[in-house]
Amino acid sequence: MYLTYLTGMSQSKSDPSVAANEVQRHWGEVSDRALRHPVVITSKGRPRHVLMAYDEYQRLKARDRRAYRIEDLPDDLAAQLEAGLDELRYGVAEDGDTVIG
Repeated sequence: MYLTYLTGMSQSKSDPSVAANEVQRHWGEVSDRALRHPVVITSKGRPRHVLMAYDEYQRLKARDRRAYRIEDLPDDLAAQLEAGLDELRYGVAEDGDTVIG
């Protein structure tokens, strides 16, 4: 039975999963579980969605970053990086003020 499966789940390396139709039938329990650990919602046996606490979602969004290889860096970001390096190297801000005398 689903309820036994959900409450009897031990925390493992893989995320717990629940079929979409079971989510509809047991929303309260699934949403409570998702407050503690993300729950993968499956459809036809395949992962489709992840239900998680809003605070965890916000934490993950704050960590969202992009990484580039130096040769793939967009021109605008490359210019900002060069300006920042020049400021560190020479102590001159973009507006011409001396930062380090």
